[in-house]
Amino acid sequence: MPFNYENFINNSKSEYTKEIIGIDEFLKSLDFHYFSSVKLNNKHITFNSISLVLEISCNLDLLELLAHFNTDRWGHIGKEKSPLQQELEILDLKNKYHIDIEELTFFLNDTSVVIKRIYDKSIPTQLNDILKQIAFNYVFLTRGLTQKPYEIFVPIFEDTLENPDNNEDEMNIAPKSYSEFWGIYLDKDDEASIYDVNKNTYVSGDLEFLSE
Repeated sequence: MPFNYENFINNSKSEYTKEIIGIDEFLKSLDFHYFSSVKLNNKHITFNSISLVLEISCNLDLLELLAHFNTDRWGHIGKEKSPLQQELEILDLKNKYHIDIEELTFFLNDTSVVIKRIYDKSIPTQLNDILKQIAFNYVFLTRGLTQKPYEIFVPIFEDTLENPDNNEDEMNIAPKSYSEFWGIYLDKDDEASIYDVNKNTYVSGDLEFLSE
C-alpha cells in the first residue's frame, strides 16, 4: 500500500489534539477535596503522554490553608495519598496514555504557590510533604513573622552549562527533591530571594534562573 501523506497528517493531528477521558470528573473531584476552583490551564501532548498544568484557586490565606491541612480538614482523604494523587491515578487508568502534572499553582488570598515537576509523578506523590514543609518553615520563610510571602516557587531550577567549553550548550538541572531551594517573593523586598529548605534560612544568589 502506498504511503498516504494526507492520512499521516490527519492521524498526527488527532494524536496531538486528543481529549482526556474523564478530565471533567477529575477537575470536579479536586474542586471538592480542595474546597477550590480547579482549572486546567494548559496541557502538553506527545504521542504517548499528556502533561497537565493546573491552577487551584482557593479562598483562604496561606496560614488558614496550612492550619486546615494540618488538622485534616482540607486536602485530606484519610490516606497517605493526596487527593491529587488518588484522582490522577483514576484518570490515568481511564486513558491509554501516561498522564502527569507538569505544574500546579495554588492561588490563595494572600499568596500563590507554584510547584514544578522534577520527576515522573513528583507533584501528586509529594504534594502533602511539600505543604508540610511550607508549614514547618513558615516562621523562617517570613523572617520571624515580620514579612509575608506573596509568591513561593517550589523548587528552583538552575540553568547550568552542560559543556564548559561551549557556552551555547545549556541545560536546565532539576533538583533531586523539593527540600533543596525555593524562590520566595516577600512583601517588603523588590526581588525574589533564595530559601535553603535544609538550613531554614535565606541565602545569597541570583534568581534569574528561577523559572523552568
